[in-house]
Amino acid sequence: MHIMARSLALCALLFAVLGSCGQQTPHIDLGEVECAHCRMNVSDPRFAAVIMTTKGRQYSFDGPECMVSFVTQGSLPEAEVAQWYVSDFEHPSVLLDATKALYVHGPAFRSPMRGDVAAFASKVDRDKAVKDLGGDPMDWPDARKQLAR
Repeated sequence: MHIMARSLALCALLFAVLGSCGQQTPHIDLGEVECAHCRMNVSDPRFAAVIMTTKGRQYSFDGPECMVSFVTQGSLPEAEVAQWYVSDFEHPSVLLDATKALYVHGPAFRSPMRGDVAAFASKVDRDKAVKDLGGDPMDWPDARKQLAR
């Protein structure tokens, strides 16, 4: 019985260690971290963005325009990007999978580096923003093209 208890404890420890090796949920320390691309302080929660690499490293950005430029300008090979995250403009404390988010580009959004692209979790939120603030609806490929300029 004692051997079985030790075996179970060893299995539990092994699962805990293996489980901690996976991708972490990103977190942005607003006001404390600087943008990996432009070195500005990341302070506007409506536009903050994060890349998680295949090795588990996190890069924070003050806006999706810096995140996209960081990769397109060669600071990080795209093959090393495991996940792209953007802040939900309507719910700034929520990070969205950037590849699935919906976007609006327009001057009313005034992001920190003036890419002026905002991300939304739902079509309802995005359509309301377009109605209220104007702008062009986009998906991820369109937003990436716009931000890479």
